[in-house]
Amino acid sequence: MNTPTPLGKQTFAEYEKEVKDFKAFNLKVEKIELSSIKELEKQIKGMKGALKYVDDRIDEGDKYIKELVKYRNFSLDVYSKLIKLKPKMQEVAQEKLNNFEKAAKELGVSVNSVPQVKEIKQLITDTESQMKRTKTLIKRFEQQGLE
Repeated sequence: MNTPTPLGKQTFAEYEKEVKDFKAFNLKVEKIELSSIKELEKQIKGMKGALKYVDDRIDEGDKYIKELVKYRNFSLDVYSKLIKLKPKMQEVAQEKLNNFEKAAKELGVSVNSVPQVKEIKQLITDTESQMKRTKTLIKRFEQQGLE
């Protein structure tokens, strides 16, 4: 609609009415535009919030994966050291235990009353148990695709 002009109008009242209608129409257009802009801004805000949330979760997941890889590497390192040390460590412990038991037997002393004997036997068992637990942990990493 074009801007109203008094030309072609028979009375000033007709012109005033046309101006009033024109202003009302423009006001409606402005309200619709403002409403549409507010809706777009609301949608933009919502989408930005959702994308930030997803982005934060991705960053968090990435952080956890890096930590998991770090623990996997640490576990592999511990396991490789334990494999190297275990035979020697257990062999030495068993040899010392055997020597102690032999000496105690020669003296007629019961080794069952010596707390260190119980403790070394438990440590030998615990070493074996730790090997199995570490191996199981590494298998769990592999099951998760972290080889």
